[in-house]
Amino acid sequence: MFLHVLGPLRATVDDRAVPLGGRRARTVLAALALEPDWAVSPETLVETVWGPRPPASARTQIRICVSALRRALASLGSPEAIETLSYGYRLRIGPDQLDSSVFESRTARARDLAENGRRAEAVLELRNALALWTGPVLAGESTPALEPGVLRLEELRIRATEEKLRLELALGRHADVVGELMALTVAHPFREQLHGQLMLALHRSGRTAEALAAYRRIRLTLVDELGIEPGPRLSALERSILLGERVECLSA
Repeated sequence: MFLHVLGPLRATVDDRAVPLGGRRARTVLAALALEPDWAVSPETLVETVWGPRPPASARTQIRICVSALRRALASLGSPEAIETLSYGYRLRIGPDQLDSSVFESRTARARDLAENGRRAEAVLELRNALALWTGPVLAGESTPALEPGVLRLEELRIRATEEKLRLELALGRHADVVGELMALTVAHPFREQLHGQLMLALHRSGRTAEALAAYRRIRLTLVDELGIEPGPRLSALERSILLGERVECLSA
């Protein structure tokens, strides 16, 4: 069995999807999957499914959802995937059975490879990690109570992307990443790391005027939207480009 949360919630066996039940059961599974190997209390599950005004039968309905999920997961060969504890329920599946766990493992390995000077291998590992994503975390399933876990994974995704691009630039692949960086800076208008990487990629590709224009765009966005100037590293990068100095990418 393999459980997917980096995109729409689904469970598969040999790439064959298996029904997980209705909305409430899926929300319960989503809450457990965001905290693998940690117990989630019935109260937390009730709030996740219904918010601050649950029905009187909420705890009973949570037990029904868990039973339905156990039957579904048993059909995938994991009859003991959800454990009942005195203080809640815990999802117990191997780290190689949950895409978010695989993602975090691969990004950790990429960091080790990069620290040992194996940049090309680190880039490949990060590409494989990012390829696990098929959309926003729990696309179509998220509720306000799930938001912290969703945001944590989305932040890990963008950080892994930034690290991959940093390594690509260090390997001299400037022109290859310009298009990706242009799209990312539109999607993340306040992320100075990405804007600095775009400036560097453009400058090293012989497109210095566009690199300076990219700086002006991020500065205007920050001043207009937040009332702040770009940080010192981004400003120093612009200054180095203007002076024709050798420029390095912003560190993560």
